Amino acid sequence: MTTLSRITLVSALLALLPAVAPAADKVTRTRMLASDGINAILIQARVGSVRLEPGEGNAIEAKVTLEAKRNSDPVSDLPDVTKVQMSATTRGDQLRLGVDEKNIEEHWIVRVPKRMFSEFEVKLGVGQGAITAPARRITLDIGVGDAKVDSATGAITVRVGTGNAELRTTRSNAGAVEATTGVGGLTVKGVDGKVERHMVGGSIDGKGRGREPIEAKVGVGDVTVTLTE
Repeated sequence: MTTLSRITLVSALLALLPAVAPAADKVTRTRMLASDGINAILIQARVGSVRLEPGEGNAIEAKVTLEAKRNSDPVSDLPDVTKVQMSATTRGDQLRLGVDEKNIEEHWIVRVPKRMFSEFEVKLGVGQGAITAPARRITLDIGVGDAKVDSATGAITVRVGTGNAELRTTRSNAGAVEATTGVGGLTVKGVDGKVERHMVGGSIDGKGRGREPIEAKVGVGDVTVTLTE
């Protein structure tokens, strides 16, 4: 068989094979979850963003956009995000949301009914996090990135390793107020207390007119705490 014949035969065989579409590098998952019996929500993500905010209706709406990201090897294959699903599990009265996959960038928007929950907790490795829905206890923990909590009620804790933290609540809600930054700026508004600014950081030990503890802690970055009337 000549070389040309071999090439023609191989081409013909390849043409008979089914076409394989390239894996999508981005997908969005959405779930409407019943809120009956759910009083606490935990969201865990590695890289991306998380927004937890008030919604409409009685259901919990969870939406996450998943985007494949290459690792340190520039020629490595991207993970197939079409095979990745949102994880939504319950333990007692707590709903846990996450994605059981590495090398994925996650962008979450979670909307909750307009009622008082017992606890919201967000844990994010790298990215942006924001909580604007009220709960009796709110915790936002980010390794590297920016954090924002804006809630008129509840005990609030914000922790950032490297990045910025912004915390806003009412004077009538806040009891003891503690905020520190190891290296960075400190801005405080509406807080009665002692502010200490150091050469590379600062701290405040203050109070509002309420009873709920308010805490913001940043390793490297700026901290802003605002108490409103």
